[in-house]
Amino acid sequence: MNKSKWKDKAAGRIANAGMKLQRKFSDMMDKLLLTIPTGKLKMIVVMFCLCAGGFSIYLIANAIVSKPKSPVKIDNVHVPKHFDKAGDEIMESNIDSSLYQQIQEYKRYMDSTRQAIRPSLLDSIKLLEEIYLSQLIK
Repeated sequence: MNKSKWKDKAAGRIANAGMKLQRKFSDMMDKLLLTIPTGKLKMIVVMFCLCAGGFSIYLIANAIVSKPKSPVKIDNVHVPKHFDKAGDEIMESNIDSSLYQQIQEYKRYMDSTRQAIRPSLLDSIKLLEEIYLSQLIK
């Protein structure tokens, strides 16, 4: 209840301030226009109408004559080379010792920098290590 009264008072004050501002602007314009002779005032109105009308005609003609421009530009999307492969192809291939050494070096490097390896990358690393170790057992 109290909150709505406060909102009503605030809205009333804002509306009154807007009305007061409009009144002051109107009074100022009346004083300004009373000092301008009638002939000069008519000339100002005619010039304003010619300028505004000419600009409107230009905008209409420009809209009709000019070629429409596409508002949205669509660029090609870069798709990774093997985005549709699940990784099952790795199971069929052999992992050589140089790749295994590179994986171990990468893990040591990440440990030395104290950075965490992303979980999905860590899963891939573990899978490759398992494949390599299973090849050694065979």
